[in-house]
Amino acid sequence: MLNSYRLDNPATDELLVLNRGSYVWGALGGPLYLIAKRLYLLAIVMLLVMAGIAVGAVVGLTFSVYLFDASLTGLITMLVIVIGAFVLNGIVAVRLVRYGYRRKGWDEQRA
Repeated sequence: MLNSYRLDNPATDELLVLNRGSYVWGALGGPLYLIAKRLYLLAIVMLLVMAGIAVGAVVGLTFSVYLFDASLTGLITMLVIVIGAFVLNGIVAVRLVRYGYRRKGWDEQRA
């Protein structure tokens, strides 16, 4: 699920490795992670995607509160929704970085 990728710039022999740390930074930073990678237009896309993920998480949390109230099942459901939103945010961020670098001409290999 959280695959590692290796991106090579054929012109400069520069190397970028996207591993689990990249997923964490992407999940926590979102658009800021893409800005740090100098992918400014994709950062705007990430901002929109992140807003959609947040809306979905809020709707999911609202339904879990109404369905399960304050039971242990409800608390576990809420925890799963929040963790799932962060994981999805990280996956989207790494995919956008991969797309941006491949579009710039970098070669991709699975690490």
